[in-house]
Amino acid sequence: MSTEEFDDAPLDVAVVGGSLAGCAAAVHFGTMGYRVAVFERKATPEAYHKQLCTHFVQPHTVPLLAPLGLAHLREPAWSVATKAVFVTPGGVVETPGTGYDPELPDSYALNLERRVLDPAIRESARRHGVRFLEATSVESLEGDASGWTLETRGESGTRRYRARLVVAADGRRSRLAGLLGNEAESRPNERAALFGYFRGIPAPEDRRSVFVMNDRDLACSYPLVDGRTELVLFAEKSRVEGWRGADGRMQEFLKYFDGLEAAPPVADAVPEGPLLGYGDYPSLIRRPVAGSVPFVGDAALSLDAMSGVGCGFALLSAQLLAQAFAGRALDAEGVGAGLEDYRQRFEKTVLPHAEGICGDSLVDKDETTRQRMFETICGSPELSGKYLALTGRMIQPAEFQRAFMRGLMARGSGAARA
Repeated sequence: MSTEEFDDAPLDVAVVGGSLAGCAAAVHFGTMGYRVAVFERKATPEAYHKQLCTHFVQPHTVPLLAPLGLAHLREPAWSVATKAVFVTPGGVVETPGTGYDPELPDSYALNLERRVLDPAIRESARRHGVRFLEATSVESLEGDASGWTLETRGESGTRRYRARLVVAADGRRSRLAGLLGNEAESRPNERAALFGYFRGIPAPEDRRSVFVMNDRDLACSYPLVDGRTELVLFAEKSRVEGWRGADGRMQEFLKYFDGLEAAPPVADAVPEGPLLGYGDYPSLIRRPVAGSVPFVGDAALSLDAMSGVGCGFALLSAQLLAQAFAGRALDAEGVGAGLEDYRQRFEKTVLPHAEGICGDSLVDKDETTRQRMFETICGSPELSGKYLALTGRMIQPAEFQRAFMRGLMARGSGAARA
């Protein structure tokens, strides 16, 4: 929708950024009855979507789709219901049943491609009455006692808008973060990543998504709709630096997967296109609230893609923000209380996962300790379930740590008796 079609009535909520977190926040506030607009600096034709993504939607995320009007994306025509299998130095982490929680058969993950999810959530925002202003950047904003003035630039020139609440959803390179002094804490990521789409790779039993730990690399296989497969490799940077040229890199990439006994066979793999990827992708952590503006999605927390939390934390942070403002007026008192509520929810629910994810981004050489850790996990059905639940972000790290310490103590006691 162009700026010419949008009237000048003040907004209740201005969302800056039109990807997953921004559109999800807009849908939630639109459902509450607020007048909402999304300002997206890029042009977004119908098929526009993010390309660098594993498309692995963690099980904690799947229930978040229905409130966004996206329940249909759980159907086989749109996504693949899946569950993780981890092949580790200490054994295979795999639990029985289709769900991550044995008591909840529907607690599965989804391999849901962004080419499906991104257009669907933009359309849902429009269905919920959200005004979507694409190719419109927010150049500056100024706050006062009653809200914000946004200076924007679009195809028709500059425009000014008023809003009672501004939401920052403009990604890991957030411009609003710069305007508001919300500097990111950068954590190193010692792995590079390569992504590719293929036909001719047989889907594993029960359409599981397979994660193979090889040295300190992680090789991933995701079955997709229409019999396609996405292969993803998170590897030490030195390993892939010599894979030069598109053809040579593809050959080395498939040779790598072919050398993994636990990976699906790739002898008949046919690439759908060139490999995508990145060489350097540090994790970025910002305050969830800065200058009376809440930050959601990658604007707040952009972590190593190996953790598979990007889509999930984008939708979760938008939901936490909506929950914090439910039943509150958007006056000064209500906004202040809502922002504090959101900060507490974010720091309690999302932030605890960051430390472990950032730790996993480092290429640690203590393989003996790592092997013992996974031997302990794989030797206990309870710990295997807890580990799977942790990777699916269904439990907090502290709960897994308590269970792991109990497992270590039990293992030690058993060894002593033997």
